[in-house]
Amino acid sequence: MLLRFRSFMIAFSIVLALAPFSGIAAAALLASTLGCEINDAAMEPCTAYGIDFGPLLTDLLLTASLGQIAFLILTAVLIVWAVVEVFALLARTWQRERGAAVRR
Repeated sequence: MLLRFRSFMIAFSIVLALAPFSGIAAAALLASTLGCEINDAAMEPCTAYGIDFGPLLTDLLLTASLGQIAFLILTAVLIVWAVVEVFALLARTWQRERGAAVRR
């Protein structure tokens, strides 16, 4: 049960940290469908069906900056989590060996 929870939390954290990068894919797909150009330095006008999609494309493209921060935080959290798990494993192993030695 605990192993399943740990696996779920790791997978959920990875999906959560990588979710902002889906904005890049959505912006690229929408721009190629509408025949527009994406420029991360400035907002490009992109008019299709009487609607200007330029601000939407720029906003979707800028979600990647959140992804960079989230990815770094996720990496740090997973490293700390791995260190804690290793220490917990070592402590359990040490207690088992110590308990086996006392019983002898």
